[in-house]
Amino acid sequence: MARNLFGLPFPNRMSAAQYLALRRSIHRVLMGYQFIECREGNGVQSADFLIAVDCHGDAMAIFGNPETGQVIVIGDEDHLRISTINVGLNLETILAQSHVLEHHLSENFRFSYDADRFGYLTASMANAGLAMRVSVWMHLPGLTLTGRWADVEPLLHSLDISVRGILGEESDMTAGMVQLSNRTSYGRTPEELLAKLTRVIELVDSEERASQSDLLRLYRTQTLEFLRWMSLLEQPFMPKDSLVHAVSAALLASRLGYNVRMDTTLALRILIAGFKSLQPDGMVQMQVVRNILKDTVMES
Repeated sequence: MARNLFGLPFPNRMSAAQYLALRRSIHRVLMGYQFIECREGNGVQSADFLIAVDCHGDAMAIFGNPETGQVIVIGDEDHLRISTINVGLNLETILAQSHVLEHHLSENFRFSYDADRFGYLTASMANAGLAMRVSVWMHLPGLTLTGRWADVEPLLHSLDISVRGILGEESDMTAGMVQLSNRTSYGRTPEELLAKLTRVIELVDSEERASQSDLLRLYRTQTLEFLRWMSLLEQPFMPKDSLVHAVSAALLASRLGYNVRMDTTLALRILIAGFKSLQPDGMVQMQVVRNILKDTVMES
């Protein structure tokens, strides 16, 4: 959720004094809800996975709650970005958690809102309306290896679904890993937005399951070639996109019945821990995730 405070310029037009005052006032409120500040190079670790958050420069502050998996970014494109993260397709639960936090903040701050036309006002008009994006990370190696993703992706765009990779805002699908989210939120209620995205996810998941059933029967060569990426998990260093391929291959192997123990939660922990271990040359330091991998992946 993106929210901006009434009467205050957007962050790109704020003075240093205005930014510091905003940061202090929001910090005081968040302290009452067990949020801690994320300093340069440090993230917040929750029970099940890592929330990858870093401060970049002086024009941003980030606070995280390890218990709820929530993150608040102050002074990026908008005054506030409220994020709630969880494992699994629990969209209603996540929406409820986000609304609770937003309500607490709205009791202390007046948000910029146009009831007649635009809804919540944001720095980018594309984000106005509900000013809410719901994203689901999906693992779709079957659609990738069979080539059926080329038919599915245009359908998603026609349904106003945004398709992004997991390596950044402008990234493409890598190793079958992709984020699907609503492109706009104008003219919809949160419940309508979630219902539509859930239907899309169910459609894509159905296509993926059908594709996976064909992998070892009709696409055996492509599948076995892809599974070789798992061998890189033993390397001391690797590029970021290679780590994504290796983890994706391990996930697929476990689903195809190979003697590999890997699930979505473990995959997320490995990926984010690996991303946060990047060296100056952009290589992933695999020693950082070695303890996570120990006794869980590739028993033989």
